[in-house]
Amino acid sequence: MVLGMQETANEFFESKLFIPDEFARRGGVWPLRLGRNIAKPNYQSGPVVLEYYNMHFIMEGKVEFTFDKENIVLSKGDAFSMFPGSTFRYRLAPSETPLQMIWISMDGAQASDLFASAGFSKLSPYLFGVMSKELEVTLRQLFLSKKYDLKRHTELCSIIYRVFSLMIPLDESDKHKQGRENWISRSVDYMDTHYMEKISVRDVADYLSVHRAYFSKLFSGQMGISPVHYLQKLRMNKAEELLKSSYTISEISLMLGYSDPYAFTHAFRNYHGTPPGNWRRSMHGEARKVISEQL
Repeated sequence: MVLGMQETANEFFESKLFIPDEFARRGGVWPLRLGRNIAKPNYQSGPVVLEYYNMHFIMEGKVEFTFDKENIVLSKGDAFSMFPGSTFRYRLAPSETPLQMIWISMDGAQASDLFASAGFSKLSPYLFGVMSKELEVTLRQLFLSKKYDLKRHTELCSIIYRVFSLMIPLDESDKHKQGRENWISRSVDYMDTHYMEKISVRDVADYLSVHRAYFSKLFSGQMGISPVHYLQKLRMNKAEELLKSSYTISEISLMLGYSDPYAFTHAFRNYHGTPPGNWRRSMHGEARKVISEQL
């Protein structure tokens, strides 16, 4: 008997079944069954017809996978999938090491797209060499807990998404987007999205995998402004917007990623020539003047 596994005539296995509740069914994908096994010499399964989606990962050994009258032998690091309504068979293939597999059965509105993005199709429901060390570690996280509640359901869904993220290849359009000619547009998108967090020019350069000094020179040449000043401009424009509200100076400084109100006040004064408190009072004064003129 293998520790933690049940024994049958043709395998040692561990299996976990899940019943999706209303919350789960509102998600993009949810687990139905998780399992892993160590096959015995007479191991085989099928014919199998599922009503949901399934992925099998070969962790050791070899398996002969049959679908639509086609046979394929898969080895350690490969994977095969099963689609709803199709018929499949699989059995042990000759190998120097015992067959060991991990599988995930799932369903959900995003399942079809996720399987397609990973490279599976009904005509070719298998992948060669998909396993990486990170994917192997992620798959083993599926079996860390026996309890199933909302917390664990959330963890399992995140692990399933992580599994797909490690399988989905970088397509040619994404590779093109990462080229040097797209560094500036990508850096602008990054700063426009995250400027209210404590990011620096080094963070932007690291995001692009470019040396900071080289990135700054390239950005300044194309944009006519340094990345430091671009970040400052974004934060100061937002500061003006926030100063027109009821937020305090301390709250605004935290929202914009400054370490304390003094750092924010110093940055604001350098940019506008006046402290944020004075700027706010002058804006309120202008607003009252406009109102009085209208009356």
